[in-house]
Amino acid sequence: MAIVKLSEAHLAVLRPLEAELKRAVAAAEPDAAIEAAAKIQGLLDFDRNHHRLLRAKLWAFEACIDANRLSYAERGLIGVRNRAGSTTRLSLEAGALLAVVLLRQKKTQEAKRIVKDVIENINNIASDRTRHQFQKRLIARIEEECVLAELIGTEEGPMDAEEVQAKAVLLLQRNSDDEILKLIGNSVPVASVKLLSDVRSYSILQLPASDRKLLPPPEKAQEPKSIGKVTFAVLRRVAWKTFCKADSPVYKMWSKKIPEVFNQGYFSAAVLSTFGDFRIGLPLVASGIAALVMKYSAEEFCALAKPKGLMISGSDKEI
Repeated sequence: MAIVKLSEAHLAVLRPLEAELKRAVAAAEPDAAIEAAAKIQGLLDFDRNHHRLLRAKLWAFEACIDANRLSYAERGLIGVRNRAGSTTRLSLEAGALLAVVLLRQKKTQEAKRIVKDVIENINNIASDRTRHQFQKRLIARIEEECVLAELIGTEEGPMDAEEVQAKAVLLLQRNSDDEILKLIGNSVPVASVKLLSDVRSYSILQLPASDRKLLPPPEKAQEPKSIGKVTFAVLRRVAWKTFCKADSPVYKMWSKKIPEVFNQGYFSAAVLSTFGDFRIGLPLVASGIAALVMKYSAEEFCALAKPKGLMISGSDKEI
């Protein structure tokens, strides 16, 4: 994909639009992200394949995934992959996001094929540091989405907010973090664990031997505590907006450390709201998640849970 050099006049208009887009993504506002990406497209309409336009679209589509607007994101990601060129990092990032969309729609075989294609071409990322960053994010995100894929639509009992809250309080009083994670891991449907193992093994087999060593051994990934960690990671990701938007009831009280937030069911209500969005009916998992969330301050949890993108920008410092 040839890179067209933009004029200073174009850049002067483009940079504020890109900043506007990233603010919208960070605030979990998909409509604002789509609008900003549309403005960027209008500016770069002379070259629909320009890498900065395709990257802007990827940011917007990732915001749509976090809002569970899957059909829109799927169509857009297929378009970006077709335009980006098979050897580019943009194509790999679009493929990784497309695999997430397919997993959420329970299109497992299609997702596996996309993951295989992405990993087979991962060496197109010339920088070792950037390749390892992307690899690490990809594997972690696919693992999380495997668990979520099988949680969606699972019903194992009535979801009563008061009962979920009462159980969460008991877990807080009687159990350590590790014990709660193990409980969550043991409560996850067997199908989630099987899919996680299947896709993880399938994915890792595609990696160069030197890169496989950077990942935890498979037996560790199968332990209940590890499954619990993955489950907590993906559920706090999808619950972030409910817990952490400045205008949400739980955040207003939690951030001000008002005691009532802990004993009047706000946390269980927020968890159940997220579970409802994804048709998850697992009371024990809900209680475990609520208990773990209550161990944090609002600032700590919202920093930890804030959705992290698959894409890597020049400012990323993690290894």
